[in-house]
Amino acid sequence: MAKKNGGVIKVMIIALVMILVGAIIANIAHTSAGFVKIHDIKYVTGDGAEMRALLYVPKSASAANPAPVVISCHGYNNTAEVQDLNCVELSKRGFIVMAIDAYGHGGSTFPDERINPVNGDMGTYAALQYIGTLPYADSSKVGMVGHSMGGSTIQAGAAKAWELKETNPDIVVPIAVLPTSQSFSLDGDGNALLAPWPVNMGSIYGQFDEWALSMWGTVKGSDLNTSKTAQAGMGFTDFQYDTYYAYGEKVPLDRAAAVSAAQQGKLRIVYQPPHDHPMIHFNGRAVGNVVDFFDITLTGGKLAFVPQSWFAKQLGTGISMIAFFVFITSFGLLLLKTAYFGAIKQAEPQGLTAVTDGKSRLRYIIIFIIGLIPAPLLYNWAVGYSIDILSSGRAVKILMPASPAFPLPCVNGIFVLNFLTGIITVALYLFVFKVFAKKAGCTFENMGIKLSGRGVFRAAVLAVCVFAAGYFMLSLCDYFFKTDFRFFTLSIKTLTPPKWGIYLRYLPSFLFFFLVSAMSQNTFTRINNQREGINILLIVIASFGGLLVLHLIDYIALMNTGVKVFQFIPFTDGKITAALAGVLLWGLLFILPAAAVISRIFFRATGSIWAGAFINALVVTLFAMSNTVVAARVI
Repeated sequence: MAKKNGGVIKVMIIALVMILVGAIIANIAHTSAGFVKIHDIKYVTGDGAEMRALLYVPKSASAANPAPVVISCHGYNNTAEVQDLNCVELSKRGFIVMAIDAYGHGGSTFPDERINPVNGDMGTYAALQYIGTLPYADSSKVGMVGHSMGGSTIQAGAAKAWELKETNPDIVVPIAVLPTSQSFSLDGDGNALLAPWPVNMGSIYGQFDEWALSMWGTVKGSDLNTSKTAQAGMGFTDFQYDTYYAYGEKVPLDRAAAVSAAQQGKLRIVYQPPHDHPMIHFNGRAVGNVVDFFDITLTGGKLAFVPQSWFAKQLGTGISMIAFFVFITSFGLLLLKTAYFGAIKQAEPQGLTAVTDGKSRLRYIIIFIIGLIPAPLLYNWAVGYSIDILSSGRAVKILMPASPAFPLPCVNGIFVLNFLTGIITVALYLFVFKVFAKKAGCTFENMGIKLSGRGVFRAAVLAVCVFAAGYFMLSLCDYFFKTDFRFFTLSIKTLTPPKWGIYLRYLPSFLFFFLVSAMSQNTFTRINNQREGINILLIVIASFGGLLVLHLIDYIALMNTGVKVFQFIPFTDGKITAALAGVLLWGLLFILPAAAVISRIFFRATGSIWAGAFINALVVTLFAMSNTVVAARVI
């Protein structure tokens, strides 16, 4: 027994070390080995909102030597940290970077509705003016970069600043604006929003971006240069991608000519990496375009070549995230060695499934496949186009709209999906039990749900202890290293105090789902007397296999034809795009198999579904909320 305990303790210690090692690696990359000081700031905007931002200040910036500045704004349903690749690469090259949490996202609240309840710039104008208060910032050399929704908001903020500057010379305005995964914004007459002013404009737009139709008016991202929106922004159509031009002049510019055009505020370019919408967050070519654009427009093309290092930050936080799951699992198993929690352990029951001949094998395969169908069949319909941006007055009708009680539109679809797939899974499970398993001698004992009321309570306490320990490690990394647990667009972040009430309201939906899936996976999907490795593989496939097929069908088609198979939300007559639902699916494809493995480990350890389901519900609810927009005035 001591030997077994020693193994669990060793794994837990290794996981703790890896969390810290990952955080240290991320911090070194994030701060460019100490060259950049990162301030996590909050301030009240003129709209009456509390805005949170990460301010990157290189050591080379001072009052005597003020540095050029880039304002960075993330996309919908994200936070400032998602822009880390741009922030790292710009700040290490001497730019001050201010990455904001847009209104209603991350740590930023909503504007005071008595002052300015609807505001399309989402705080980007306020960020520009904040720059004017920094003595080490050169407010005459300010650029803006923003992804997706952030690409629209930076253009709105820039336009507001330039309009106000006409009557107030102290207003800080940008001279270079670069939306990524977003088109040029147009005014009511179809002209480029920023055309009246000397602002250098570009766009980084993936060849396979899912929003091409709604953003540019072309079916494929690769054809955007033929669109009216492109013509408004560039001054002509059929331009070459990754090529500098002056506005309205169809003559490619070399670097020296590009610098000259930038000095006149006329530089134009559309970069097009061969990627989709979210991959712009994770692409060296795209961040190279960002650096090159601001080098030409803000520093006159004088930057020396410096290798990119942003991936080290992603690697570090990715290591921490994987180690987080190992830590909470090993810590939970260690707690089960104590007398209090050990009381919930019982022998693992035989499941409902025994494959003994060809007939039973065929029956298992058929039912297994049927179990994979509901999630992908219902997914796009349940999630919908969950755009609900309170501060800019934009909302699209979805199955479960945001409300004060449930204010997270991008989680509400998962909330609905949890219940629908859970109910279908219970119905299929009971059918199998009554028609096949009961005849084979299975009883209530084989369902893995038998545990006394006291035992269920202790399993819940165990899960809370495990979650608290994991959250403590997350908080330590946030406090000491200014890092969270993330990789690509996947993240686990600390919550602001008002969000804990929201967390508790969504928790029951995830608990129901993970109780049902734990019962189904561990007592039906698992095959009695089968090798554990095979059973874990089957359980993992059952957890996300249907959704993975949906994702692969969509994205293989997108990468080969430029168009997804499932472009629109069902029952909307081709009017509402399924682009956002497809992007949100990335998170489920990560968290569902991870949760399935945790469920299996704790089912084997305790002989029941409860501990694993409780742990999964607590952790996955946090995962679902980490980058999530709030669409009701509750923060």
